[in-house]
Amino acid sequence: MDYIPSDTQKIIDQRYKTTLMFVATFLFSVVMFLIIAQVITPAESAPGSEKWGRVIYSTVVVLGVMVVALRRIFLSRMMLSQAASGGASAILRQLGMTSIIGAAIAEAVAIIGLIAYMMTSDYQYSWRLGVVAIFLILYSFPRRGEWVRAVIANTAEKRG
Repeated sequence: MDYIPSDTQKIIDQRYKTTLMFVATFLFSVVMFLIIAQVITPAESAPGSEKWGRVIYSTVVVLGVMVVALRRIFLSRMMLSQAASGGASAILRQLGMTSIIGAAIAEAVAIIGLIAYMMTSDYQYSWRLGVVAIFLILYSFPRRGEWVRAVIANTAEKRG
């Protein structure tokens, strides 16, 4: 077991709680979009909106791949070792930013679903894209153990 100084543990706790609040807020907003879509009934669909399905789902696939790619790139050993030159707080800033960006992109997916539902009157868009957004947020969700391991590994590299 590696030792983490108490000041670094405090920084981890503080940054983790802040990031957790942001990501939880994004998750709450996605759930609210799903509830709004359940409550509101759009007047009628826009003409030609039945052709938008392929574009909407393609956009969501691209956004989903972006979340996965950004997380893998930002949490790669190379990126974290570059951040390690700024110390533990720089590593935590990188980890927090990655989680928040992933959750924000996921929220955009839910917004696209709500807008598509309002324009097409097809509830399938709202709930399908809402579920995709929830999965993307859960994928982006900060894991404290992962953060501690990243700080230990990268500060050990810096020392050693």
